[in-house]
Amino acid sequence: VAHILFKWILKGLILSFLLKTTLPLNPDDPNVCSHWESYAVTVQESYAHPFDQIYYTRCTDILNWFKCTRHRISYKTAYRRGLRTMYRRRSQCCPGYYESGDYCIPLCTEECVHGRCVSPDTCHCEPGWGGTDCSSG
Repeated sequence: VAHILFKWILKGLILSFLLKTTLPLNPDDPNVCSHWESYAVTVQESYAHPFDQIYYTRCTDILNWFKCTRHRISYKTAYRRGLRTMYRRRSQCCPGYYESGDYCIPLCTEECVHGRCVSPDTCHCEPGWGGTDCSSG
C-alpha cells in the first residue's frame, strides 16, 4: 500500500512540475521582468566544396595522341553541421517576487500576521494592527 501511495505522490509531483514549467508568466503582470537569452541550435548548412577537376585539351603532344591533361578547381555543393546562435525572450519574476501559477506574488521574509504582503517585505495591515509584520495591536 505504501509503494502505491508513493507512486501517486510522485506522479502528482511530476505533474505539478510539468504544469508549472509549461504555464507562461502573464506578460501583463507588472511584476514580470524579462531578458534576452542566447541558445545554440544545430543546423545543416550548405557550402561550396572545392575539388580538382581533370579535363583534356588538344595539344601538340604526339606521345599522348595530341591530348593534354589539364586541371581546374571546381566547386560542388556540400553539407555540414553547424551551430547557430539564436535568441529568445525569457520571462521571470522580478526580484522580491516568486512565481505562483502564471503570476508573480510579492515575497515578505516575515509573515504578515494580521495583514497581507502587498510588495516585497511590505505588509498591508488589517484595521487596528500595525508594525512591519502587522503583529502590533
